[in-house]
Amino acid sequence: MAAAAHEAGITQRVAASGSRDDGASDRAAAVSGPNKKPGGGGRASSSRRGLRSLAAAVSLSAALTALSFFAASHSSPSPKAATASTVAVVRAGSVASEAVLALAAWMAWAEGGVHARPASTLLPYAAQLGAALAWALLVVGHGATRAGLACCAAMAAAAVACARGFGAVNPVAGDLAKPAVAWAVILAVVNYKML
Repeated sequence: MAAAAHEAGITQRVAASGSRDDGASDRAAAVSGPNKKPGGGGRASSSRRGLRSLAAAVSLSAALTALSFFAASHSSPSPKAATASTVAVVRAGSVASEAVLALAAWMAWAEGGVHARPASTLLPYAAQLGAALAWALLVVGHGATRAGLACCAAMAAAAVACARGFGAVNPVAGDLAKPAVAWAVILAVVNYKML
């Protein structure tokens, strides 16, 4: 008999707390408005905006890199121009490297690091992208391999700065910037063999 009374008391308390929760959810629905779902209606739209900004950042960087190779291949041919297979490999590697670095930059931006630390995140990224774009125009377009080595050195230094700056904001972003350092070294070796 005591056990039955105890269970009845628990059931009444659970039912009472359930009715209080229903009132709270009704108040939350009234505050958020008739068209909004309480607790997460804006989460889907913010994730869509985040995916759009990620796609824009990565595709813009990759497209600029590919466009620099396209413009370089249509400039006047130089006697020191690289072979077509070398250009194809370098173009693919450069586009992939810039896409991964853009992903790392976006991750740092999403954490608020670009606004909080522009000197250690945004400036090195812009310098690295500028050096990568200049490399294709100088080496592939005009055969200026010595200037290309200077671009490779600038790319490597800026990529190291990106890895440090992004890593201070988000360790994964810092790790994603490290392949850009390796690519700058590989590109320097390819560039040196074209001297």
